[in-house]
Amino acid sequence: MIIIRNFIATDTESVQLIYTACTRELREVYAPKPNPKDQLLNGIGTNLRIVALDDSGNVIGVTEYIPQSLFLYVQGIAVAQTHRRRRVASALIEYTAKLAVELGLPALSLTTIKETGNVEVFKKLGFIEIEERISDRFVGIDGKSITEVNFWRNVP
Repeated sequence: MIIIRNFIATDTESVQLIYTACTRELREVYAPKPNPKDQLLNGIGTNLRIVALDDSGNVIGVTEYIPQSLFLYVQGIAVAQTHRRRRVASALIEYTAKLAVELGLPALSLTTIKETGNVEVFKKLGFIEIEERISDRFVGIDGKSITEVNFWRNVP
């Protein structure tokens, strides 16, 4: 059973371990460009987090999100390698969709890097690809251009 709840201070170390491991995997594919253009989203307030817990209360996943005026932006989602393919990401996205409804927002939005292989993951989670473009913020580790893919998912 997966339990989803708001992030609390005692989750910090576990979340950092998950982020570090996931970032290490992503950095095998791409990295931020030196001095990328400032393209931060202008959220209402700060980035917020929810966490997924296993039956023992261990943090096994995290989602960071930013409420926008027209949608809830999923800034990041990370699942511990030991718990992948166990519907943790699905549970986090479903909970995030409920938060969007509570905030009166009609949709979720997110961006991923095509070369990571995550495009199909997000399609399986109910997202629709709305735009694909060469990234001006990131570069492949081989120095080649990479592709950012924007997704949208309406919430009930």
